[in-house]
This record gives sequence, structure tokens and C-alpha cells, in this order.
Amino acid sequence: MFKSQTKSSGNFLFKLKNELDIISKNKDLFKKAFTHSSMNIKDSSGKKINYERLEFLGDSIFSLIITQYLFNNFPKAEEGDLTKLKAKIVSRENLNSIGKKMNLLNLIETTNQKNFGKNIHGNLLESLLGALFLDQGFEITKNYIIKKIIKPYVNKNSLNILILSYKSLILELAQKRKRKITFKTIFNKEDGDKIYFSSNLYLDEKFLCKSSGTSKKKAEENVSKKSFDELKLKLQ
Repeated sequence: MFKSQTKSSGNFLFKLKNELDIISKNKDLFKKAFTHSSMNIKDSSGKKINYERLEFLGDSIFSLIITQYLFNNFPKAEEGDLTKLKAKIVSRENLNSIGKKMNLLNLIETTNQKNFGKNIHGNLLESLLGALFLDQGFEITKNYIIKKIIKPYVNKNSLNILILSYKSLILELAQKRKRKITFKTIFNKEDGDKIYFSSNLYLDEKFLCKSSGTSKKKAEENVSKKSFDELKLKLQ
């Protein structure tokens, strides 16, 4: 599948073992998990070789194992609390943070780092888990996630600082303080294929902040995030 030199393959396997504590049965599977689409590699049938399908698989595997872990380890938690906790753990922000701390970029194969999107760290984490599942099965993958991801990187204290929605948070804060937050969001402009909305945020009818986004929802989330620190002080 891959025509890498022996030295290159040896370096990859060394990093896989020493940095991620994984001894692979199928090295090509893990090399695929760290192959960016910019490499433009294809197999004999012309099918693209990159991590995207493994990322899709890893996303589902990680979600299932986190669900099982939370169910078993938080027996007193209500369904709503489990759902919120899971959402924080599997959020793109959290996956990117974990993938970055695991230094997964050290193993990636690419021709141009400029092609990396902002979610590259989380994408690589999911593709790694997809490869591990195919290579060694569910139980080993589950144990790896618990030992190498959940225990060192996931805890209630760290999750509490992750904010899934700034808009929901500031509305909740305002309600507790009996204050009123309103959004006035309008269509702003059209730029090529993209449509932009502009949103003004008001606290007790007083203008506080303005931002924009490619949808009404994104514009209101952006203005909420932009004004969050100031609102926290005003709503104390």
C-alpha cells in the first residue's frame, strides 16, 4: 500500500510505540491513520489513501466507549447530566485539546502543513482510534481510551471550563440575576457563496457588543462569546 522506505517506516513505528504506547499488527493501517489528504496517495484501484474514513470510524468508537464509561462510573447521574458530560468530552474543542497534548502531529505524513484545518488534532485522534479498533479490537481500544485518554486528560474539573454554548451560558447567568439579554440579528451581506448575518447584543436594552457569522445562530453565538468576559462582570 505504502512505498515508504524502511528507515521511514522504522521511525514511524518507533514513534507509535514510544510516544503513543502502541505496537501495531498492521503498520499500514496506522500509517493511513496519519496520512493527510494532501499527500494525494492512491491504491492500485485509484482509491484515495488518507485518514478520513478511519476518522469517521474512530468518532463512533470513541463516542460509544465514552457513553459506556460514563454510564458505569456515574451511577447517580441523571440522563441529562450524562448527556451534557458526554457532549463536553466528545466536543471538537476537547478532542483538539487532547490530540494536541498527545503530540499526534509528530506522526502525520503530509506535503504541506498549510493544508491543516483547525481541527487537525481531533481528526488525528479519531483516526488513531479507528485504526486501533480495526487492528486490535474493541476491548483493547476501550482500555487504551480509559488509560491513555480519559485518565490523563478528562476529569470533571477540566470539563467544567469547556463552554459548549456561550449564548446559553450568558442567558442562564442573566436569568439568575433577573437581567434581560436580547439579540437583534439581521441579514448583513452576501459575499460570493456565503451569506453573513450581523447580531447586536443588548443587556437591559443597552447596546453592549456586535459580531457577525454565516448564519443567525453563529452570529449570536459569536457575539455572546465576544461579550462573555464583560457580561460576567456586569452579571456578578
